[in-house]
Amino acid sequence: MKIIALSCTQKRLPSLTDALLDAAITGLVREVGDAEVRRIRLIDHRISMCEGEDTCLDPDVGRCTIDDDFTHVVGLAEGAQAMLLAMPVYAGNVPAVLKIFQERLKSFMNAEQRPFGNLLVGTIVHSRTMLTEPALASLFPWYLRLRNKNVASACFTQAGHQDLTRTAAVDLCAAVGRQLGMTLDGGRSPADGRAALPLVQPARPRCGDPAASSSGA
Repeated sequence: MKIIALSCTQKRLPSLTDALLDAAITGLVREVGDAEVRRIRLIDHRISMCEGEDTCLDPDVGRCTIDDDFTHVVGLAEGAQAMLLAMPVYAGNVPAVLKIFQERLKSFMNAEQRPFGNLLVGTIVHSRTMLTEPALASLFPWYLRLRNKNVASACFTQAGHQDLTRTAAVDLCAAVGRQLGMTLDGGRSPADGRAALPLVQPARPRCGDPAASSSGA
């Protein structure tokens, strides 16, 4: 079973977004033993802005004609059944690297099979201060257009915490992955006696607790 793990950070080095996404992947793999996880960091690929010519919508063209890594990234998602998406909030909305990718996917608007579409999705959004929920909400029209179904979400505000990976955020990201995995596994249900979302480990400080004294992520 193939699952996309889409990191929408704009940092080229490992980042908090990647760490939270890794936690979600760990939760997913606990539920789906045969999961084939395809990690995609958008910032690691050369994806140019849409030029708005709309030649891709011409039946005689049928594809985006910009020469970059977009087609390669689309190919990486082929055959996927689900997606974990993690992103930071930039200027109160989705990061530019994701917005550009969303606009480029317009080239498949008239296609029967839409890349990154018809997927079950788990979503993770984090920010330094606030506006995580509005940024999450801005994803849903895109999901709807691609016929995706978001089955679990988690939003985190860093506030005074120097390192969210030392808080309950990690456990909640793992819960998002587990929920997505349980949904994918049609033969398993909450009737088996397991909670759909696991309880947060009490040993970790909650996101609203006083900041931990640790280095940033």
